[in-house]
Amino acid sequence: MFIDFYKEFVTVGHELFLAGLNNFHSGNISSRKEDNIVITSTGSKLGFLKEENIICLPIFSDESGRASCELPVHRAIYKATNAKAIVHAHAPYSVALSYFLQNVKPIDGEGMFYFPDGVEVLTVKNSVASEEVAEKIPDMLVGKKAVIVKGHGIFAIGEDVVEAAKWVSSIENSSKIVYLVNNYKGIGK
Repeated sequence: MFIDFYKEFVTVGHELFLAGLNNFHSGNISSRKEDNIVITSTGSKLGFLKEENIICLPIFSDESGRASCELPVHRAIYKATNAKAIVHAHAPYSVALSYFLQNVKPIDGEGMFYFPDGVEVLTVKNSVASEEVAEKIPDMLVGKKAVIVKGHGIFAIGEDVVEAAKWVSSIENSSKIVYLVNNYKGIGK
């Protein structure tokens, strides 16, 4: 079962790392397979995944094993949405903007095309592996592609991890443009 996901997880994890969307040990990836969740293990290096870093657990269970500490958030999303895959990344520009904005509204063409209503920011007391995130994020994802958790990162969903990673990359690119434009508004005047 892991082989079905292994190559895709390795490719996406490596690309997220190379793009600077995750540091050496941050972020996590999962896919739904019927009533099971295939997810990266806690502390795994997404940029350099090995087969033993990918584990499978039932969605409708409290069993956690060596799964990412964000397992409860992934489970909550799968239970409440039609998501087939989730990518969570600590994208720096998106995280930076989350401290100042409740909705990150792209100003670039691609960002406005994919996220015409922007990307909502979820503000919680504890942003990492929290029950509060697991409770609130599924409703925010209904009809959406992603949510940014303030001070923590992006949770994006898709038909597969490649699509979910696409949303992470697009949001981060748009966030970087918003950041740069706001820092260079005086140029050309």
